[in-house]
Amino acid sequence: MKEQQDALEILEQLKAELDGRRGLFSKKPDWDFCLQLCDELMRIMPEYIKEAAYIKSKRKEILENADVVAKNTIRAAEEQANKIVSESEIVRSAQIASGQIIENAYTRCDNLILRTKSHLDNLFKQTENFLCSTLSVVRTNREELRSADVANRA
Repeated sequence: MKEQQDALEILEQLKAELDGRRGLFSKKPDWDFCLQLCDELMRIMPEYIKEAAYIKSKRKEILENADVVAKNTIRAAEEQANKIVSESEIVRSAQIASGQIIENAYTRCDNLILRTKSHLDNLFKQTENFLCSTLSVVRTNREELRSADVANRA
């Protein structure tokens, strides 16, 4: 970066030195100073030229690498997007399935309650019938007992 700034400064100095305005008070360029500036540029410029040549020779490779990196980045992003969509679909399917499971559980629970009530009603009816039958036997036995008691007194 410093050499680049140095090169630009040298070029500006050279331009200023060579830009002698023509006219009554024109200044002639200092050719020794200009040659010194040119020598300094020649010292700095080979590095820039080497870097530029290297970049130019590697341009295709650099572009191919950048293309590969870009394609890999895009593919990774697409895979991530597909994964997210897939997970979203899985979550949505799971929510639908869980809703169906809950609805089935409520239906089974309602059916179980109805069957339990029906079974209990049937048990109560059988118990009522048994108790009514037992009560009838008890009444009959009481009546027979009273009749026998009345007959024994007489």
